[in-house]
Formats: sequence, C-alpha cells, structure tokens
Amino acid sequence: MTLPDLKAKTVEPTDNSKPHKIIIDEKWAGLRLDALLVQLYPDYSRTLISKAIKAGLASIDGVPTKPSALVRIGQSLVFRAPENDQVEPSPDASVELNVIHQDENILVINKQAGLTVHPTHLTSGPTLTGALLALDGEISKVGQADRPGIVHRLDKDTTGVMVIAKNQTSYDFLQRAFADRLVDKRYLAFVRGQLPDQGTIDTPIGRHPTQRHKMLASPEGFREAKTSFRVIRRFPKTQLALVLITLMTGRTHQARVHLASIGAPVLADRVYGRGYGNLVKIHPSLGAHMDRQFLHARKLTIPSPSGDRLTFRAPWPLNFRSLLDELLRLERDDHGEKT
Repeated sequence: MTLPDLKAKTVEPTDNSKPHKIIIDEKWAGLRLDALLVQLYPDYSRTLISKAIKAGLASIDGVPTKPSALVRIGQSLVFRAPENDQVEPSPDASVELNVIHQDENILVINKQAGLTVHPTHLTSGPTLTGALLALDGEISKVGQADRPGIVHRLDKDTTGVMVIAKNQTSYDFLQRAFADRLVDKRYLAFVRGQLPDQGTIDTPIGRHPTQRHKMLASPEGFREAKTSFRVIRRFPKTQLALVLITLMTGRTHQARVHLASIGAPVLADRVYGRGYGNLVKIHPSLGAHMDRQFLHARKLTIPSPSGDRLTFRAPWPLNFRSLLDELLRLERDDHGEKT
C-alpha cells in the first residue's frame, strides 16, 4: 500500500482514516517524536499523541518506537492519528486552583496541600496536571506528555508558589532558567531540633538504595545539592524554629532531606522526620495542627525573556498561622510562669 507523503506538512484531523508516511527533513531533525507529531497534528494533545505512540501507532523505518525517540534526516515515519482526544473532567475538574498570576505565557498558582503535581504509579486521585488540563486544554501540548506545562514541582503536602508554562516557548525558556539556576526559590518551614542561626548544607542527594520512595543525603555518589537557611524565630519551650530556606539546586525532597540530615527535620514530615508524639504529649494543644508537613514555597523569582525578573509570593497557609499563634501563646504562658 502506498502511503501519502506529509513532508513538512501539517495534517488535518480529517485525514485520520489511513496511516500517513512522514519523511523527516532538516526542519524536523533532532526533535523528539512526540514533539514532532504534536506540531504535525495540532488538534491533538501531547498526552494523546504519546499514548498513540506507546500503543504502536507510530514506527520509524518500520520499527515501533517510543515518544522520546529523536528523529533524523531521511527517516521514514509512519503514524496513524488517534480517533479522538477526550479529556475526562472528573475528578480533576473539581480541583480549584488558587491563581496568583496569569498571562499569555505563564500561570502562577498557590498550590494547596494534598495535591500531587502529576500522576505516578504510586498516586491516585486528582492531580495538578489534570486540573490544568481541565482549566486549559491547550496546556496539553506543552512540555512532556505526562506532565504538561510543568517546569518544577512541589511535594504533595507542600504548599506555595508554582509557575506553569502555557506555551512551548515559555516552557523551554523556564526549563533553561531552572537548569541554569537563574531562579530564586524561598521556602518557610517549622523545624524540630537544634540548628545554627544560619548556614548552608552542601551535601549531594540521590535515591535511597533500599527505600525507593525516599531520597538520601550522602557525600558520595549522588547529584550536587545545596540549601541555605536562616532561623527567623526560635520557640524554646517546644524546641521548634521558624526557618527561611533558599534552594540553590532543585533535587527531589531537597529541603526536607537536607534539614533532616542536620538533625532539624521539617515538623510533621512523616517520611524524613522523627515522630512528634512526645511533643504533642507534652503540649496537647499542638496536636490539632499536625495534619501535614510544615513546608511552604513562600516566594519564587523567575527571569523573563525581556530581561526583567518577576517575583511571586504565596500567603502563609492557615495551618502555619494557627501553629504560630499557638507557639507564641505557649511562649507567653511560659514567660508568665517564670515571672
């Protein structure tokens, strides 16, 4: 069967009844296969394109391939476009996003606790990426198919500022900015334990060798990771402290792993922190506040193509404010007893 050539030509969805043969020329050489097909089939999301490739609807020189394959000049790509691109709105459409800023290039949100950024084999339920697609289906064509628009992440129970790219140009620009460390990331955390007034933790981080859901700080064999911190206020009665954190790199769980490595884990961190049962036993009024880890992405500064720097802030979460009020009350009561 002779297939129609689609050399450097955008395909209309009405042509989907038959597979198409695409001859790779210099315009497309070096692109990922999924990125190329999103350009050739602009009415289809990158997520659907990726699923179609994995289902065997694409082959290069007669061999089935994967979405991340890089295409080369002269290769023959055969692809049968999927029949539809329906995004199921439930349950992600029910997720209400707290938008801080939005323009034609970026969306900046204050991510709520309990929301996973993108689906993994370990997660279920609504995700941020699902909510983004329900909000704006065009984001599906930006970035990686399984995490459209996402240029950085926050842990499921971490709140605060996140920026999402709304088009491929912004995605590429922001990815380079994060990779080149041109982004300023500031976090707030309540921590337990003794730590100096300020300091820098410069210990590589990598995947834990036996507990695969965890990361590990170790001087050898891992990727560079650097975190600085400054104590804003100490609460002697509970041995807690409010800390401002700056991430100079962007490793998974970085702030949590680094703080735990110096004996000052994030409060209520169930993965890297010590149990807080004894703390609550001594101070029962704190028990009502221990619903999740106390880590919040307070401020994010990013470059823009114009050369300006844009800064976005997320207000304190309610549990941060309520815990602070309770800690201040305990300190006042303790001071009153002593006097």
